[in-house]
Amino acid sequence: MNRIVSIFRPNGRRAFASSAVTPSSSLLPDRSLPLSQPPPANPSWESQEELVEDYDPSVNGYYPVTVGDLLGQRYQVLCKLGWGVYSTVWLVRDTLSKTPAYHALKILTNVATEASTLHELDFLLRMRDASPQHPGYPHVVHLRDHFIQDGPHGRHLCLVMEPLLQDLRSFSIRWNHRVLPHPLVKHLTRQILLGLQYLHDECNIIHTDIKNSNIMLVPPGGADAFLTNMNVDNSPVEKSVVPGPNGSTVTLYRTQPIQLPLPDWSSSPDSLDPWRETQVKIGDVGVACWASHVDKHFTDIIQNPALRAPEVALGAGWGKPADIWSLGCTVYELYAGRPVMPPGTEDWQVITFQVMCFGDMPPELLKRAKYRDVFYKPDGTLKISADFRADIEKYIRRHRSPDVSLLIDFLRATLTLDPAKRPTCRDLLAHPWLAM
Repeated sequence: MNRIVSIFRPNGRRAFASSAVTPSSSLLPDRSLPLSQPPPANPSWESQEELVEDYDPSVNGYYPVTVGDLLGQRYQVLCKLGWGVYSTVWLVRDTLSKTPAYHALKILTNVATEASTLHELDFLLRMRDASPQHPGYPHVVHLRDHFIQDGPHGRHLCLVMEPLLQDLRSFSIRWNHRVLPHPLVKHLTRQILLGLQYLHDECNIIHTDIKNSNIMLVPPGGADAFLTNMNVDNSPVEKSVVPGPNGSTVTLYRTQPIQLPLPDWSSSPDSLDPWRETQVKIGDVGVACWASHVDKHFTDIIQNPALRAPEVALGAGWGKPADIWSLGCTVYELYAGRPVMPPGTEDWQVITFQVMCFGDMPPELLKRAKYRDVFYKPDGTLKISADFRADIEKYIRRHRSPDVSLLIDFLRATLTLDPAKRPTCRDLLAHPWLAM
């Protein structure tokens, strides 16, 4: 089966969610361009979970999990950690282990399992085995086991991985104005870059979906000990039985990302010391791509529109530099507490927003842009006026970080419009801003 559902939902819902979030303002004015579907003010938790209609095997075919299920003849389901367009993710306990042992179990939909165009298992195997001594190896998620689970409507690939805590998106919500301490942002950026360098240089993988909701925090002091102390075996779960497709019912479980305990940092807000043990990993390579086979990827339009590189939006050919662009957007949001572009940005708005923020597109990029006519008139002017110009430097300087000039230089490098001039991970790891 080669049919694949779209990465991004036409109704504007995010491909991945770990908690209900109301979009913050962006670098651009709220009314720079109309957003066709503003989010509801107080969405129900059920509306933030996977789509019920996707339990239909003819659409996508989620596996109907029940907390307490024993899957793969050894993994007992404890609670739901998250979901994606192609999967749900659960915290499980290994019943064959003599001591408490916990894992994250990602259960792919039947459509994703049978698709010949998705290669998540292959990517995870490469990530696990390629180069364990590389400094970026600890900063990507690792596969522990995999098996096929038969469901009522077909097969489901199950990926057993190390259990991780909340993602950086939900973590940032815990901070005033979603602004993380500046030393922590720098600390996390270095780790993300190391993980991305490992994917690019050692694994030949382009992630294609770098964003704060795909960067996961690591349990401090070891996952098994941490989760045992959290008493996760007895965690309360919230569920709702709702009408499903074809006259069925579906049991939805509320996502319960496990929070990272915060250290005592208030006495030294400008010091890295409270955060030295804080670690992150890049997760979710479900829509990744082999760097040497970009032409065989199942879609040429990758990335969430709000984090989409200009060469991707224009159809000008993309590669590893596209991940660098998304990294820059992610770092900016962690630092400033607001995204570069509004979370509801749609495909047809991307280039106009980018011109507003970063200036006119390079002529050489436009020459090879097969989607140029989507954004530009025959005379070369934008179809949507970009008279307003945002000043990214102004917004960064508001936070008065002592090394703000270096940060601005770092972000300008990652957000270079011409992908040929965008730095590599190796280049960025040598940037003065990351000097610890």
